[in-house]
Amino acid sequence: MNAWRRAALLAVFSMSLVFSAGCGGLKGEFAVKRPLADEYRRVTGMPEFSTAERADWVYVFNNVDEEHTIGVVLMKKEIVWVDVNVRTERIDAAQKVIYGAIEGLGKGRYRLMMAEKGKVIGEMEFIVYDDAEDEEADVAEQK
Repeated sequence: MNAWRRAALLAVFSMSLVFSAGCGGLKGEFAVKRPLADEYRRVTGMPEFSTAERADWVYVFNNVDEEHTIGVVLMKKEIVWVDVNVRTERIDAAQKVIYGAIEGLGKGRYRLMMAEKGKVIGEMEFIVYDDAEDEEADVAEQK
């Protein structure tokens, strides 16, 4: 009976390890390539971009074993977060990267999210500022 109990406990323990390894979910990280840069850099903190510049971004998934449909949502902070752009992308074992660009956005605070089936996988917040407004304010101060 002791041997049977050990075997049953070992089986339960082994199954829990197998299922917990598969339940980790999708994970990844954002990286951004600024104008004149040769490479993408991981995002730390809250990056800022000028309305006049274009910055390319990527979201790289760590482990993808099967095909997934990912929602890519860009939101702007107004009184509440408002959707600016929503699209879907497919990833799989061969294609683990989603690409996009930050351009043509007005001044404000934005959030870029990756989601699957209502669950947020990753998000990056950033600020877009307007150089022209800053220059106009400087000229007004000098007068």
